[in-house]
Amino acid sequence: MKIVQIEGIKGIITAVFVCACAFAGFVISPGYAAMYLWNKYLAQPYMFPTLSLFQGVLLWGIIVITYFIVTKNGFALSLKNTPEMSDEELNSIIKSAKINAQMRMMNRIISKSDKIDLKNHKNEEHSAEGKEASFVSKPLNFRTNQNTDKSEEDSVSKIK
Repeated sequence: MKIVQIEGIKGIITAVFVCACAFAGFVISPGYAAMYLWNKYLAQPYMFPTLSLFQGVLLWGIIVITYFIVTKNGFALSLKNTPEMSDEELNSIIKSAKINAQMRMMNRIISKSDKIDLKNHKNEEHSAEGKEASFVSKPLNFRTNQNTDKSEEDSVSKIK
């Protein structure tokens, strides 16, 4: 079972856009080409009736279906039924989806709060200007810790 998750209005707009592009690319464009070729090579020289875009799309559909019937090839797409899931499996999938959604929401909140803290920290540095802000913690510099460890080891080795 394949699940496609569409999230919010952006997801709906994206899904509609993808479907419209696929429809235009696989149906409208070849239909337009079929209409153009019919009108150019059959309507003008042999006095056949001209086709509209809708009729060109229908002509394209007839050509495609005829091709598959004559060549006896199957469609590239096949639809199969998947085995049904038990209620427990479905519930576990739904629970994991809810947990993932909550985790994404918490990650967004945390990342936004980190950005706010960073902005506040920059504002405090500019407002303090020379004053030491003891309530703001700063990350330890890993390289300085290594250098102090090496200097301690050097002083111990000199004593020996």
